[in-house]
Amino acid sequence: MVRLLFLTHRYLGIAMGLVITLWCLSGFVMMYVQYPDLDDQERLAGLETLDLSTCCRMPNDFSNIELDRFRMEMLNDRLVLRLLDGRYQYVIDLLSGEYLTSFYDEAHSIATVAAREFKLTGQLELLGIIDQDQWTVYSTYQAHRPLFHFSVDDSLGTEFYISSTTGEVMQMTTSGARFWNWIGAVVHWLYPTILRQNTYVWLQTVIWLTVISLFLTAIGIYVGLRQYKTRRSSRRSPYRGWALWHHYGGLIFGLFTLAWLISGLFSVNPWGALEGRDYFTEDQRLRGTTLNFEQTSAFVASLEQRGTVETEIPVPTVRIEGSIIGGELTLIASTKQGERTRLNADSLRTETLPDAFFSSAGSVLRPQASVQTVGWITDGDAYYFSHHDTRHFPVYRIQYEDGERLYLDSVSGELAFAVDRDRRWLRWIFHALHRGDFSRLARSRPIWDLFMLPLMLGVTVGAITGTWMGIRRLVRAIKYPAKYPLNDLPELDPS
Repeated sequence: MVRLLFLTHRYLGIAMGLVITLWCLSGFVMMYVQYPDLDDQERLAGLETLDLSTCCRMPNDFSNIELDRFRMEMLNDRLVLRLLDGRYQYVIDLLSGEYLTSFYDEAHSIATVAAREFKLTGQLELLGIIDQDQWTVYSTYQAHRPLFHFSVDDSLGTEFYISSTTGEVMQMTTSGARFWNWIGAVVHWLYPTILRQNTYVWLQTVIWLTVISLFLTAIGIYVGLRQYKTRRSSRRSPYRGWALWHHYGGLIFGLFTLAWLISGLFSVNPWGALEGRDYFTEDQRLRGTTLNFEQTSAFVASLEQRGTVETEIPVPTVRIEGSIIGGELTLIASTKQGERTRLNADSLRTETLPDAFFSSAGSVLRPQASVQTVGWITDGDAYYFSHHDTRHFPVYRIQYEDGERLYLDSVSGELAFAVDRDRRWLRWIFHALHRGDFSRLARSRPIWDLFMLPLMLGVTVGAITGTWMGIRRLVRAIKYPAKYPLNDLPELDPS
């Protein structure tokens, strides 16, 4: 049985050593360079300042669909209305009242305006019309394909992608980000396009490679402990050279390797584990009703009726977003810098949500649950914090006796974040064990770097030495099978 475990560890090490080594090395890169992802807040920087002077004409034949929200933005020097329904989006030109379905003819001019607003200087070039590439493999891009791929001849080697169905800038990368992610996130997450484009195949590949790596590591820890004992030679380890480094590296950092593999596995919610529930019901209770096209059309028409010159929209506003909160239409005006202001839907004047809205939200969201504590937080707590992801503060936190926590945005009043039992477990298993987000102090720089780098270095030493020994053993067994048989285990009974 012991011999079988030794040989299993050897064979799995030969098969999986390089994968684990690449995971370790790419992890160093990911500490400092994240996968490029142009989020909604960052897109604001590429929008023009709102000009409501051409507002507003609406189509007459639009069905009264239910919406999540609407947005008023400028697109290629004209005002447009975006109606958002889940992943689907309908774009209306408010100058002509026309429903826009394709942007092929004006893609270059849209890109020119976007480059100007993003302050990208250099020659603009259309690289092609693509369905997907290495930086647009997420399923969230599906409704926007094909994508117009543009490059800017600037010092950063900037490239960006525009949706053919909505005209929005969907992604942006630089040559530096692309280089570091090729040796960082692409390797660490197994993100080559050929694999990642098939979500099911990619997910199963990640899961089973991790499971095999866990088995390899667990056996290695057992073997390492078994081999660590006092011998007649007074040596504790029977190994020398690379094997000695691997033995002691495994003894010291084996449990950290095991913890990182387990936490990495749970990051993809294998077989639905720790996926958590959606909060659709709570969100609907908070909204009170749904937004529809008729309400949206009525608001747009009111802009034209009262005129826009006397409004007090914050300057420079690049977007007005409308949604329903507490049964009423709520407007949020955003600037390029991401600063947000709540506006009264009737007067467009600045206003804030009343305290009564937040104080009653706990019972509105979950009528049958007992509220434990409520209050504002201006900095991160154990579950809602900024590290790799940026969070808005302050937020109104509601804690229930069953442990669930809900966080409400201070400006819009919307549900910003929610934590149930599964997400609490995921927070500690993944964010804490894998990313080192144990506490506010632990994730502060440079404490986080000083904590993570030695641990990652130790785990990497164990992976590299094991990989090298496996490759060397395999090459010797192939070249000299009689002298170095692959099943030979002289270290089992050393003197």
